[in-house]
Amino acid sequence: MSPRPAPRSLVPVLLALVVSPPLLAQSFGDQLRRTAERAAKSEVQRKVDEETREATRCVLGDERCAREARRQGREVEYVEAGPSPAASGASTAASTGTAGLPALSDDPRADHPVLSRYAGSEWIEGSNRAFDAYALIVGVDNGTPRTESLEGRVTRRVYRNPSGRSSLEILRNYRAALEGQGFRLRWSCDSATACASRGRSGWKSVNGMNPGVAGDLRYIAMARSTAGATTTVAVAVNPQRSFVDVVETATMDTGMVSAEALGAALDESGAVVLEGLYFATGSADLLPDSNAAIAEAAALLKARPELRLEVQGHTDNVGNSAANLTLSRRRAQAVADALIQAHGIASSRLAVRGFGAAQPVADNATEAGRAKNRRVELVRR
Repeated sequence: MSPRPAPRSLVPVLLALVVSPPLLAQSFGDQLRRTAERAAKSEVQRKVDEETREATRCVLGDERCAREARRQGREVEYVEAGPSPAASGASTAASTGTAGLPALSDDPRADHPVLSRYAGSEWIEGSNRAFDAYALIVGVDNGTPRTESLEGRVTRRVYRNPSGRSSLEILRNYRAALEGQGFRLRWSCDSATACASRGRSGWKSVNGMNPGVAGDLRYIAMARSTAGATTTVAVAVNPQRSFVDVVETATMDTGMVSAEALGAALDESGAVVLEGLYFATGSADLLPDSNAAIAEAAALLKARPELRLEVQGHTDNVGNSAANLTLSRRRAQAVADALIQAHGIASSRLAVRGFGAAQPVADNATEAGRAKNRRVELVRR
């Protein structure tokens, strides 16, 4: 019995299986090539994703920052408290600006080396001034900001805050970063009312900071003195923006407050303002940053044993005149006590007197003038 022929419908299929092995091999090779290409592209994309994945910078030891970053699914990049990288795309060209100060990027978009921006913040504006005057806000008197006059290299950075972050959280992070570098708190406030940032005496007219009228305003002023310079940082944070001002005074600038300079001024005019004194707001408590100025005055008295001085205190005209008179005398006494107790100057060589606001040297109608009127003078007797 002869075999039955295959159905006509199966003939093309059987012929294809018999005559098309090269075509099948070519198709399989194409599939392998495409699979390899897809795998390579996937690996490249994975590496790109790793490199571009959003990361949060946390100061070393700030585990609260790290936990919050991980909670949001972000990578954690640990950084030291002091150094701060430039903003993306910013120039890293550096200059000292003022001799003796740390290098600072010429690009105002770059963070200041002493304080990185809060993670996720965006640069809005900035400026670098090699030498300028700055009114540091250190308190409030009867609803008016109280300031201290500083001179040196002045930088300003304004950042847009990341969404979902409170002003309290942002300011605490800035403060922790500064404290980690040895900065001490000069003054702080935690509302627009407590900070006296509104109205005609608002901060914009005082030193250019412009935190607006938001009631949720927080502020710190902190300072650190080293062998090379004194660095002062003022940070103001409202719900939308953060303002970071840094004032650095090099040794060559602070050298003006020296025993030799004090003696020369006394010889010429019989009186000299003792610069570099810092008091707690509204009190006669000398702050540690005053030690250098006190030491120079003591050096002058030791170098000239015949010299006798009257220590005179002065205030601006803000507030009650009787209270100002008392405060001015107490501050003068605090300086005299520091010379006597810390440096062994005989009390018989020092007299103390307070004048309140009775002897202004500048216009009390302006904050700059009031700052100059708040002073302690040494007067030869």
